[in-house]
Amino acid sequence: MKFNRKRLSAAVAALTLSLAVFTGCGAKAETKDYDVVVVGAGAAGLAAAIEAAETGASVALLEKVPVSGGSTILSGGIVYGTGSKLHEAAGVEDSVEDLVTYWSERADGKNDTEFLRFVAERSGETINWLVDMGVEFGEPAPTGISPVARAVTSPHHGGGIIRPMEEYAESKNVDILLETTVKELIKGEDGTVKGVKAVNAEGEEIIYNAKSTILATGGFDRSTELVKEYAPQAEGHLSFAGMGNSGEGLVMAKDAGASVLSNGGVIGFRAVAGEVAYTTDVCSLMWMPYLYVNLNGERFVNETIDYPIFYEELIKQPEQVSYLIFDGSTYMEALDKAVEKGSAFKADSLEALAEAAGIDAVKFEKTVAKYNEMIQAGEDTQFGKVLTGHTPIEKESFYAVKVVPAILGTMTGIATNLDAEVLDASGNAIKGLYAAGEAANGNFYNMVYPASGTSIQMSLTFGRVAGTNAAEHAK
Repeated sequence: MKFNRKRLSAAVAALTLSLAVFTGCGAKAETKDYDVVVVGAGAAGLAAAIEAAETGASVALLEKVPVSGGSTILSGGIVYGTGSKLHEAAGVEDSVEDLVTYWSERADGKNDTEFLRFVAERSGETINWLVDMGVEFGEPAPTGISPVARAVTSPHHGGGIIRPMEEYAESKNVDILLETTVKELIKGEDGTVKGVKAVNAEGEEIIYNAKSTILATGGFDRSTELVKEYAPQAEGHLSFAGMGNSGEGLVMAKDAGASVLSNGGVIGFRAVAGEVAYTTDVCSLMWMPYLYVNLNGERFVNETIDYPIFYEELIKQPEQVSYLIFDGSTYMEALDKAVEKGSAFKADSLEALAEAAGIDAVKFEKTVAKYNEMIQAGEDTQFGKVLTGHTPIEKESFYAVKVVPAILGTMTGIATNLDAEVLDASGNAIKGLYAAGEAANGNFYNMVYPASGTSIQMSLTFGRVAGTNAAEHAK
């Protein structure tokens, strides 16, 4: 019979409340003691909890939403790295230094090479750690703009990473407490963090005393205020990140005196207008490698370029709107569904299509004519896209699918050192406080995300470091 943690937690909470009322202390907050408390049960939080528990520490893993997994469980389940047994078995020619160089170049050198090398050196070990835990991966393949096959993908997507980790954490007696929202950090008179104050699903306050506290709360995609402050280019953009990504960890750390690192970047993505998940058949239309135009009717990008680079070009366009063009030769059933939902337009001529979508018709027809000429010639002289297998846009009916910017995560984080200790404005460690994952990724990026699987790798690796060092501090 499967252990129902949530039901048992609710029963324990009810019993505790009854006892408190019976003894006349119903208003007093319940207190629990642990060696380590981890806030946030995504990839970084689970990794931290597992490593802390492996040392014998008592660990509570607090998650404010009803399920664990954070943004990782919504992802494609990709982990980027080098030197794992999977890379070795596939004969991938790579090195730590080459990976560091790639990550650095993708940030125009505006990230911390010491942190990049730290992760790169441990990236293969982290993938092996997952495999040994029961995570399944396919053969390494390229992501980003590097041809090197560094990315391994779970056939079960993000859940294929999170569920084995969760089961392993439970086997190590980690107390995973869902629907438990942390409200503030508890600090001693000497500035040491000594745990957290939280509220459970029943609205009861619980104090979790801990010798070490780890913040792994994800990004702040869901916070209008924090996006405006730290990533204004993404204001108003749809987020496909975890619903819990509202930046509480960042705010709590700042309130505790932590420094914040930010270059203003986000993990840029895109979406078919009106879609709330990128896995729907309508939203999947956006991946088709056909002609994209802006409201001026002009082509603006190599349509097959890596998605973070596409995002950077899309947000430069008028009203940050683009249209992906289909015709009778590239028709897909999802197009009609998109039209019904108001996410696309259909017409029997290019001129009528442009008018329906609000595109400059004259420029649009010229753009299509030039694009068709390049297809017939077999060479994209404008953006260098491979046109093999493409057909001219000339067969009725014609469709224009509206595509707008979206984001998968933020690239601003609590300042930490290589031990995952949170740092104050003077660069000193705040005793008892650690951070990992998207909540602490300001050292890794500049403006453009380098490759799918990078964030999960960095979350896992530094989550493990945070868990190990937090447990050591708790001894």
